[in-house]
Amino acid sequence: NMLITPEAALKFTKTSVYLVCSWPLSVAASKRDQILMKIRWWIVLIFLLFLLLPLLNGIYSYHHDTLIMVKAICMSSACGQAILKIITCRKQTSRFQILLQEIEDFMKNANLREKEYLKKYINRAAFFHIFVTISIWLVCFDFIIEPIILGQKFPTDVAYPFSIDNQYLHISLYLHQVISLFFIAAALSIDFQVAILLWFTALKLETLGYYFENVSNEKELRYCIRKHQHMLWYANQVKNAVKYVALSTVLTTTIGIVCGCLTLISHQPLSVKLRVGNIVINAAVELFIYAWPANNLIQMSQIISSNVYHCNWYGKSTKMMKTVSYVIQRSQKPITIYISGFIPDISLQYYTSFLSTTFSYFTTMRILLSKE
Repeated sequence: NMLITPEAALKFTKTSVYLVCSWPLSVAASKRDQILMKIRWWIVLIFLLFLLLPLLNGIYSYHHDTLIMVKAICMSSACGQAILKIITCRKQTSRFQILLQEIEDFMKNANLREKEYLKKYINRAAFFHIFVTISIWLVCFDFIIEPIILGQKFPTDVAYPFSIDNQYLHISLYLHQVISLFFIAAALSIDFQVAILLWFTALKLETLGYYFENVSNEKELRYCIRKHQHMLWYANQVKNAVKYVALSTVLTTTIGIVCGCLTLISHQPLSVKLRVGNIVINAAVELFIYAWPANNLIQMSQIISSNVYHCNWYGKSTKMMKTVSYVIQRSQKPITIYISGFIPDISLQYYTSFLSTTFSYFTTMRILLSKE
């Protein structure tokens, strides 16, 4: 991944979410492009809704068969997550537009020092991002191909409220599910769109920390303070843009992990367990996509105070020393992603707690189902 350029990394993520229109057009986009984007977004939403409804009906129709019902719940949660994400991204289009544009501008105008930090962050996260994205699409293709091999009617456990004996209708519904699965896979990649914003915010803070540490006079200090104020504003915009995307991930991955694990412990063919196992692993990894960069952001936002303390302020004016003291005090509060009453600060510690809680839900459900 040393050969991956910042522009290539950004383009990879942008391409992975292209199908679901979560990456906003540039400010300079024509009216025609904006209209086409809206049309495409509505097509995605309609396709996903028309998959979610028969999936929910499948949960009800197969309530006598716990295993099929659980699989239908797993897929319903993935489809529901995709719908929530594209709606959230649509509502946050203007904010995403500003935030992502700043990343592109930074890449174009980065100096040698900033390019080194970019290289460092890409080397840290690129392989993980690529590996997980490919895994998501492999699971998607597995869902599509497996029914053909095993002679199943559809890729998902749906129940339609009408007869599907007509061959042309069956083919149409199968194609609809295939396209919808593509949309779901692309929607799962929105997590990386969010992760890029978190990584970039931390990168900018780490770069700013370097500049703070090398401050030698009041003019340079004031320049860094303006940059710091802008980064605090940017971080707040990132938090507002991504928190509800993160919430939809937390809610639906909990359902996916619990129901997926129930399938894994049941008496099922190996092919089914492998498919569901992939879902469980992807669901478990999904929140980690947020937790890792969010944890790094917390650390970088707090290290600023140490960087400022180590700048050349000894023996300078009283005004400069007071300013340094103020910046140190302001940097004590970490930048965190949270939703009051729903999600505490997202971090690696929260991630481990989330997994522990989720698997305790699984254990409880397993006991309850075994008593039936």
